[in-house]
Amino acid sequence: MIYPRSKIHDNMRRTPHLTLPITKISHISTVCNVCAVARPAAGLRHPWVPRFMAAVLAVLAAVCGARAQSVDSLMQVLDEALLHRDSYIATQDSVIQQLRNRVVLAADDDERFEALGHLFDSYRSFQADSALVMAARREALARKIGSAEKLVHARLNTANILSMTGSYTEAVEILDGIRSADLPDYLVPYFYHVKRLLYGNLADYAIRPDDRARYQGLTGAYRDSLLTVNDPDGWAYALIVGDRFNSRGEYRKGVETMQGYIRDHNLSEHEQAVFAYTLSESYRQLKDRRNEKRYLLISAIGDIKSGVREYVSLRKLAMLLYSDGDIERAHRLMQVCIDDATSSNSRQRIIEINEVFPLVNQMYLSEIRNQQKRLQIALWAITVLFVFLVAGAVSLYKNMHRARRATASANRATDELRQLNEKLHQINEQLHEANAAIAEHSSLKTEYIGRYMDQTLQNIDALSAYRKLLRKLLATGNIEKVGKTLDSDAVIDDMLQSFYNGFDQTFLKLFPTFIEDFNALLEPSGRTVPRSPGTLNTELRIYALIRLGITDSTKIAKFLRYSVTTIYNYRTKVRNKALGNRDELESLVANIGK
Repeated sequence: MIYPRSKIHDNMRRTPHLTLPITKISHISTVCNVCAVARPAAGLRHPWVPRFMAAVLAVLAAVCGARAQSVDSLMQVLDEALLHRDSYIATQDSVIQQLRNRVVLAADDDERFEALGHLFDSYRSFQADSALVMAARREALARKIGSAEKLVHARLNTANILSMTGSYTEAVEILDGIRSADLPDYLVPYFYHVKRLLYGNLADYAIRPDDRARYQGLTGAYRDSLLTVNDPDGWAYALIVGDRFNSRGEYRKGVETMQGYIRDHNLSEHEQAVFAYTLSESYRQLKDRRNEKRYLLISAIGDIKSGVREYVSLRKLAMLLYSDGDIERAHRLMQVCIDDATSSNSRQRIIEINEVFPLVNQMYLSEIRNQQKRLQIALWAITVLFVFLVAGAVSLYKNMHRARRATASANRATDELRQLNEKLHQINEQLHEANAAIAEHSSLKTEYIGRYMDQTLQNIDALSAYRKLLRKLLATGNIEKVGKTLDSDAVIDDMLQSFYNGFDQTFLKLFPTFIEDFNALLEPSGRTVPRSPGTLNTELRIYALIRLGITDSTKIAKFLRYSVTTIYNYRTKVRNKALGNRDELESLVANIGK
């Protein structure tokens, strides 16, 4: 599994795509581009780089300052970071756009090749599909230039992202065609890293013990190879040594090595942050939950503030909170993990999250039901209190006739009781509305989870059948047909169609009158009807997403696999056919079924 580190990705931008692996315990692999043999990055000569680096260092300084804080204080820092998560992602988008401009404005193919390397590094932990596209563009450009060195560099990029996304067979095929003896010196560390990453992932997901042992042996071998190409006095070397101690079960030595190096050297904020995740793994094995949580918090804060979407720390932190009984926060963090894994198209992370999210979600729903019960009890208590208050008011009213001297005070008491009655009535209505909302929310969650799990199982079955087909073709030596199968989009198209059909069915079950209610908001000429019952067309799907609270055109475009411009045109076209004020159409759609 690749562990995307925001701090590490700063180094990627400083030394583009000359990656040196830093750490890989059986469950992590950290990518780094600091290496004694790495050549200076051309990107440092561009004016935007200092500004970007200054911003990143400011973020890292905040994270580093948090290291000395308590777990509770760090949790507050994380909550604050999550509130501003969209702005961090927007900053990363801005950086990527600048890099894309560099590609367009490159003076020649060599400069364009380097710029594509920067863009690949930025996309790697942000959007896997785009990273794969950048690697493919580098391969094509290397062939155009006629540089064997650049071609193997680009193919290592491809193998790197394939190993991250679970396409292990394809990664093995690429790496088996590359010999370390034929590589230039500066690419050898990257080659070792990608091999180590691949076999570490294969070991993590191996079913048979013999296969797992073999992959673990290869992972350790490439870890040792990395030590031969690192400066023994460098922080990368110390981190790999600490990782090796962890892999051997010598966790105390791992902690002593890493903390000793941190104590004896004046490390940058980035370097200190890179150690955080590895130290959390050491403390996990030592059963030191407090320190494990503390270092996971430091790591997760850095990930969020750096705008990456492919990470591990936040998910592991969520599971710790879940086991501690902090269900609400654990559920919130898992939702962030799901959103980011989906946005980054990280299939590996999605699978990992799907293994644990149903447990967290079920406990979360149970907590909501308990809250509902407590609200009901409170409502009954308020009702009883109200009865007693009314009884007191009647008693006071009777006493008014018996004691004229108490008329004034009785009148004041009656007024106060009337006001209290109104307040109680308001509270009663609010509680009734809250109870209904919670019940509706619980029903929607239950329906969504059922269909989500069914869709996930269908996708897994489809992927399993696809793998079996490829294995069968490989076994028969039919490489040409394997290539044609891989080039075909049929499997993806089938899965997408199945996904959209499931979405349509689920949405229409939750909102059965949506199509009629939606058309009622439009002029007769602008009304739309799907081709078949129980389905939605593109326009209806766009406004179905708006009904669900997804109003951002970029997110809608990603969901429907259209361009943002196309989504904008669809929305504009529909608004122009609205009855009444066109600017109020989408707010009216958002209230359908309420």
